[in-house]
Amino acid sequence: MLTKFWNPGTSLIFRSYKMTFPIIPQNLSISAMRSSGYRDTAHALAELIDNSVQSGQDSGKMTEVELICIDEAPIGGRRRLSRLAVFDNATGMDPALLRKALQFGNGTRLDPKNQKGIGKFGMGLPNSSISQCKRVDVWSWQKGIVHHVYLDVSEIQLGHMTEVPVPVVSAIPAEWLSLIAGEVESQGTLVVWSELDRVTWKQSTTLLRHTEFIAGRVYRHFINRKSVRIRFAAYELKASQYLSIFESYVRPNDPLYLMSGTNSPTPFDQNPAFVPFGEPQVITVGHNGEDHPVTIRASICKPEARREGGTKPIGQHALKNQGISVVRSGRELEMNHSFLNSYDSRERWWGIEVEFSPGLDDVFGVSNNKQAATGFLRLSFEEDADAESLTIPEYKEVLELDRDSRLPMYYISREIEKLLGIMRSQVAKMREGDRVQGQKERPENKAEQAATNSVTRRRDRVGDTGRSDKQEELPEDDRTKAITTDIIQDGVDDRVAHDIAVDYVTKKIKFRFKHADVSGQMFFDVSTAGGLILVTLNTRHPVHARLFDALRGDDNHELQYAKNVLSLIAAWARMEDETPSEKMRLAIEETRLQWGRMAMDFFEVED
Repeated sequence: MLTKFWNPGTSLIFRSYKMTFPIIPQNLSISAMRSSGYRDTAHALAELIDNSVQSGQDSGKMTEVELICIDEAPIGGRRRLSRLAVFDNATGMDPALLRKALQFGNGTRLDPKNQKGIGKFGMGLPNSSISQCKRVDVWSWQKGIVHHVYLDVSEIQLGHMTEVPVPVVSAIPAEWLSLIAGEVESQGTLVVWSELDRVTWKQSTTLLRHTEFIAGRVYRHFINRKSVRIRFAAYELKASQYLSIFESYVRPNDPLYLMSGTNSPTPFDQNPAFVPFGEPQVITVGHNGEDHPVTIRASICKPEARREGGTKPIGQHALKNQGISVVRSGRELEMNHSFLNSYDSRERWWGIEVEFSPGLDDVFGVSNNKQAATGFLRLSFEEDADAESLTIPEYKEVLELDRDSRLPMYYISREIEKLLGIMRSQVAKMREGDRVQGQKERPENKAEQAATNSVTRRRDRVGDTGRSDKQEELPEDDRTKAITTDIIQDGVDDRVAHDIAVDYVTKKIKFRFKHADVSGQMFFDVSTAGGLILVTLNTRHPVHARLFDALRGDDNHELQYAKNVLSLIAAWARMEDETPSEKMRLAIEETRLQWGRMAMDFFEVED
C-alpha cells in the first residue's frame, strides 16, 4: 500500500507499507477461544483434573489431586473467589512438555496410538483456563527441579505475548505450599488461575459444592478403585491468615447406584439403592478396520428405594443423575437424556452406563472439551427407514455403502431400548404393586363402581351383549384365578392378589383400572379377564402424566377430575366390549391406536 506524505514547500514523498492479513487475528482469536463452550466452571475444572488423572494413570500409583480456592473480601464487601489452584503428585513435566502443554491443540495424546486414556485433543489446560480467568500459571517439577510458565490473556490481546514463554527454573509459591494437605513429592504439577473474570460461582464454597457433585460422577470409577483421591478445600484470606471454610474428599457419585461409600443420602451411601439388572452386555463394533468393545451396564432400584418416592432425598438425588451415563475409558463424558421419557417421573429409578474406548471417538462424536458425545443418540432402523421410504434391509445397505459412522449407534440403541422396555415395566409394577397392596380403597375403585352401575343399567335395557359378560358364566374359582393372575402382574403378592380378586368377583364389579407400561402409542388398552373389563392406563404415554397420574396423588380437585375422565374411558371400553364382530372390534382398536398417536402431538411436553 502507498501512503502519501506532504508538507507545504516540499516535494511529495511516497512510502510503501506492508499490511498483514492473518487468517486468525491474535487479539480476536484469543477472545473467541475464551468462549469455548464449557457449560460452567465445574466442567472447565474437570479438564485440569483430567490431566492429573491421566498423568497418574501413566505412573501406576494412586494420584492425589487437590482443588484449593482462596476467597478475599474487599473493605466493606462480601468475600469472593480470588484465585484457585489444582495440585497433583503425578509424574510432572519436563520443560519441553510443560511449554507444549500450554499450546492450544498440542499435547502427547494427538497420535491415535497414544489415545488409550482419557486425554485426546491437547486443548484442555489452556482452553479451560482462559475460559475462566485471564491468567494461568503452571509450576511442574521432576526430580525436585521446578519449572514455571504462564499465559496472560491481556498480554496476548496486546500482542506482547505471541509464543508460550520458555519455562524458567522457579520455586513452588509458599502460599500454595502451606495450603496443600498432601505430601509434595519430587514430582508433580500446580496450576493456578488468577484474575477470575468468568467463573460461574463467585464464592469458593458454592463452586466446590457444585464441582463435587460433577467430579464425583465424572471420576467415580477412578475414585472407587482408589487410583485417584480428590480433595476440595477453600480458605478465606483475612489479615494475612488463611481461615479454612470448606474441606471435603470427593466421594463417588454413581448414577447406577451400585457402589458403596458414595455421596448418596443415607442409608444408601453405604447400602446401594439399586441392584444390577442382568449381566453387562458387550457389543463388538467394527470401525476403521478394527473391532472395539462397547459395554452396556444396567441397574434398577430396590423396592425399598422405590418406596421412598421421588420427593425424598434418594428420589431427589436420583433425579439429578437421571439418564444414560456415557463413559470413555472410565471417565464420564455426559449424562445423556435422548432416551428419556421426559414426562415420566419414574425414569430416575433405572440406570444405564455405556462405556467405550477412544477408538470409537468418531462414532460417539467426542467433543474437544470432553463434555459431550454428540453422536450418542437414540436411533431406530424402523423409524428412519420409514422416513426415507425404504425397507429396513435397504436402509441398512445405504448406511453400509455410505460407511455412515452412525451405523453402530443403531445397534447400540436397539439394545438400550430392549433394556429400557423391561426395566420401565418392572419399575411401574414395583410402585403400583405397593399402592394396590397398601390401600384398602384406591381412588380408581369409586370410578370402577360408578362404571359398573352404568353398565348394569345398560344391561337391563339391552341385555348381556359384551364379551366379558359371557365370562361371568364361568365358575367363580376360574374367574378368581384369571383376575388373580392379572393382579399379580402388577407386582402384588400372590395372597393379596387372590384376596383382591375375590373382592371383585363377590361384589360383581365390572371394571378394573390399572397403571402399567403398554407398548405402542395408545394411551389406554382394553382387555378382559374373569368377567372384568380391564382398562390399562399407559404410563409411557404423556396423557398419563397430564390426566391419570393425579389418581396416585392427594389433590382432591385433581382426583375428582381424573375420576370423571375414567368414566369417559370406561364408556369407550364398554363400547369395545359390546362390539358384535371381530372385524368391527379390530377397527375400533385401530381407531384407539390412532387416537393415541394424535394425542402424542396434543400432549407434548412443553420445554
